Amino acid sequence: MAVVPKSEPQDVTLPPAPAATSPPKPKPTPKPTDTSAKTRDAALKEISEYRRVTAWSIHRWPLEKRIVPERTRVHLPRTYRARHGADVRTVYPDTDLNQFVHAHYAEERSRKGAPKGRAAAALGEWPNYVASEGVLARRHEFLGPDPRVAGFWVDAAGEYHVKWYDAFLGDQWIDDRKWSFDVRPNARGDWVEADDVDP
Repeated sequence: MAVVPKSEPQDVTLPPAPAATSPPKPKPTPKPTDTSAKTRDAALKEISEYRRVTAWSIHRWPLEKRIVPERTRVHLPRTYRARHGADVRTVYPDTDLNQFVHAHYAEERSRKGAPKGRAAAALGEWPNYVASEGVLARRHEFLGPDPRVAGFWVDAAGEYHVKWYDAFLGDQWIDDRKWSFDVRPNARGDWVEADDVDP
């Protein structure tokens, strides 16, 4: 009986790769050299739409990280436009601020340990925008119909304040004030975002 060696598999040659095509060039940002109101308004519209789209809903887990480099405090309003005050919490270095804010507003407001007397009456008057019965009410339900975190504003003391955008109401607020988008030219001549906080 003759031994026939087993044939080895041959590598298949691949066809040459197609010529690389360059990706489409991004739409250029309007330059402020033409200082007309039309180009400024177009840049303002584009930047504000982007900011609103990237705002994350408070009742969902945040997708981006915002790491705090040093120990600071964050102001967390209790109700819509902080009509009933704000909680001030300490945040330590290397804490993800987005996750910290999400965890704060995901907590349930339980009946156990609730304050007695006038403070309890005040808590009962807070409007719950999600469920009027307040069964297992979570903190975010008192901020508005669809509160979203659009970013953070750092005050002169280095403390963080949440920039809120309510998609249902179309309202933008920080603590008890409103804020709005604005654009200005940077050193390179591009339009960039400049936030204004109304007094």
